Amino acid sequence: MSEYMISPVFMVTQSCEPSVFLPADSLSFEVINGLRSGKKVLRSTKPSLVILCVANEDDIQLCQGIAQYIRQGLANQDTRLVLIHQPALQLDEVLWLETFQINACLSAIAEKALFNATVLKREIATFQYIDNTCKQHDAETEMLVCITRFSRADENITALLSAFSAALASLCHACCSFEIYPENQAKFRVRSSGKDNIDILKTMQALMSGETLPACVSQAIDEKHPQISLLHDNAGLDLITRQLDTQIGSYLAFPVVVYKRVVCLLFYLIPESEMDRVSMKQITIINKAAEQLTVLLERKQAESSLKKQYQRLRDTLLELKSTKEALAHNEKLASIGRMAAGIAHEINNPLSFVISNFSSMDGYINNIIQLQSMQSELLTAIDIQQHQEAAHLKKSLNDFEQQAGIPFILDDIRAIVSDSFHGLQRVKNIITDLKSFSHNQAGEKAFCDLKAVLDESLKMLRYDIDSKVTITQDIQFSGLFYANAGLLEQILLNIIKNAIQAMTMSGTTSPTIVIVVTEKDDELEIRIRDNGPGMNESTKQKIFEPFFTTKPIGEGTGLGLSVVYNIVQRLQGRIICNTELGVYTEFAIFFPLKLNEETEMQ
Repeated sequence: MSEYMISPVFMVTQSCEPSVFLPADSLSFEVINGLRSGKKVLRSTKPSLVILCVANEDDIQLCQGIAQYIRQGLANQDTRLVLIHQPALQLDEVLWLETFQINACLSAIAEKALFNATVLKREIATFQYIDNTCKQHDAETEMLVCITRFSRADENITALLSAFSAALASLCHACCSFEIYPENQAKFRVRSSGKDNIDILKTMQALMSGETLPACVSQAIDEKHPQISLLHDNAGLDLITRQLDTQIGSYLAFPVVVYKRVVCLLFYLIPESEMDRVSMKQITIINKAAEQLTVLLERKQAESSLKKQYQRLRDTLLELKSTKEALAHNEKLASIGRMAAGIAHEINNPLSFVISNFSSMDGYINNIIQLQSMQSELLTAIDIQQHQEAAHLKKSLNDFEQQAGIPFILDDIRAIVSDSFHGLQRVKNIITDLKSFSHNQAGEKAFCDLKAVLDESLKMLRYDIDSKVTITQDIQFSGLFYANAGLLEQILLNIIKNAIQAMTMSGTTSPTIVIVVTEKDDELEIRIRDNGPGMNESTKQKIFEPFFTTKPIGEGTGLGLSVVYNIVQRLQGRIICNTELGVYTEFAIFFPLKLNEETEMQ
């Protein structure tokens, strides 16, 4: 209703002087004497009272037109309409009451002048009550809307507090309002919630910057709940009240509390003339608003804290992920470094040996060629019967054989060739292991006899298994297994060979390997257990990593168990290791048998 000007009083008539209907000076009003001019005036203002004065037929038409325009054209049910007519003019008052919603009907009789004036004043008071109630409801609605806006994440808190302060100022009919923000324990920043005089704002800032705060402000900050009270002389606001044009009767202090801390104090000065309009209902609404505002602001701050914490956790997670990737990369580099050192040593030893052997063989071959040349000369001398020359050549030949060590050369050259062959074979085996690790060799699958595969694997290891290693087999699976026999052999070879090497290196007494094959829960289970040195937990966690080995550099590439793990995965199985340091190590391999049944059906 702020769009209307101050509510005036209108008298509608075009035939008589206003004094005919009202006593002189009984009421201040403006006259409407035409329908068109009346509509123009009524569009721009909301009158508190319209007096419809009827003395003849022309007045009837004008008053009915004005009344109909107010009730229907403007949809205004608040303005009070009072009909005053001449006693000689008989009107259907019921028609006026029902059709035009007239609030009162009066007769323009001199004896009733005072009564009529009293009725008119009562109607004005009724309008003011209705208008004030509507304004009060509007102020309450605006304040509640402001509170709900605090739940939105994208709203600025300071702007919301300013809007809320303006709504609260309207609710309590304040003439002056301030927003006081604590910046530290002894310093405050003051903003104006309305269009207060800049001098008043400066005065309030000076009061809040003094050594002692005004008593009413200090009490509100300490108690942390809304306070509405009379403004006493000792309130400490005399410098402000003297600058205002109206007499101040009371004040409202509204602290905005978040987690038991006052983040803002809304302070209002209420004129003495408006104090009776502040009811208990408004005080209750103000207290409820304080509670709701605290809840919403605490939730908003909690949401903000959670978002910040989430962002910190997200950044930490990304940092950890980056660190993990860097560590994994460094571990790969370290593994590659260990592999390179191992492979270089593994290949360098046999190659150095082969190169050294070929260097010796080069000298041997020169001696053999020279011996062959001398033998040719001897044979030629014998053929041409140069006996003296032949005898000399024979002696030289015998001397050269003794000097060059031909018998040793003939014997050693065989060992050199054999050792060189084994060295080159070692290089070939290393390259084969690398190829097995780096290539995904699926291989052809077929039904195979697991007992036969195991026997063939042990036969290939007969040179590694000496009489001191006992191999025990317990085969409880008699069916055929659908897999690649070559890959199965490679699994068994690597695990059994590792067990033999571990027991040999540790000097295990009565070294024993137990191999158990069973069928359990639609799975083929192969367990290979030795009574060797076992492993600690750190070693166990790394045994399937490529290039990891516990052997000295040059004794192994660290690819055996990694190859085993990859083959088991390719055959859709799984492998686990159980071990106890100084007691045993056991590898358990599981293959699904349902795949075999499906293959048989196909």
